[in-house]
Amino acid sequence: MKLSWWAEVIGTVAVVVSLGFVAYELRQNTEAVRIANHQSLVAMDIDKNEWLRDADFASIYVLARTDFEKLTPVQARQYRTYIADTFNAWEFAHITHTSGAMSDTIWAGWDGYYRSELATDGGRVFWRQSGRNFSPDFRAYVDSIVAGL
Repeated sequence: MKLSWWAEVIGTVAVVVSLGFVAYELRQNTEAVRIANHQSLVAMDIDKNEWLRDADFASIYVLARTDFEKLTPVQARQYRTYIADTFNAWEFAHITHTSGAMSDTIWAGWDGYYRSELATDGGRVFWRQSGRNFSPDFRAYVDSIVAGL
C-alpha cells in the first residue's frame, strides 16, 4: 500500500510540474505571437512608407489630406491605393488587438496614427467610398470614430 501511495504522490507532482511547464510555454508563445504581429505591422508600414519617399506622390498625399477633390483622377487612384494599404494595416492591427495578440500599449500607438489618417479629408472620402469592403467588426469600430469627428 505504501508503494502505491508514493507512486500516486509522485504522479501528482509530475502532473503539477507538467502543467506549470505548459503554462510557462503558453505565456512565452503568446508573447512571441504578439512580437511577431507587431513586426508584421511595422513591415506593412515600412512598405507603405516607400510611397512617401517619392516626391510626386508625397505632393499628392499632402493635397489629398486637405482637399481630396482637387486631385486628378489618376492622383485620386494613386492615393486610394495608398490609403487602402493604410486601412488594411489598421484592420490587421484591430483584429490582432481584439483577439488579444497585441498589447494595449502597442495598439494605442498604432490606433492613434491610423485615426489621424481617418481625420483627413482623403481618409474620410476613402472610408465613405470603401468602408463596406472591410470586416463588420472593423467597420463598426471605424464608423464609431467617424461619428465622433
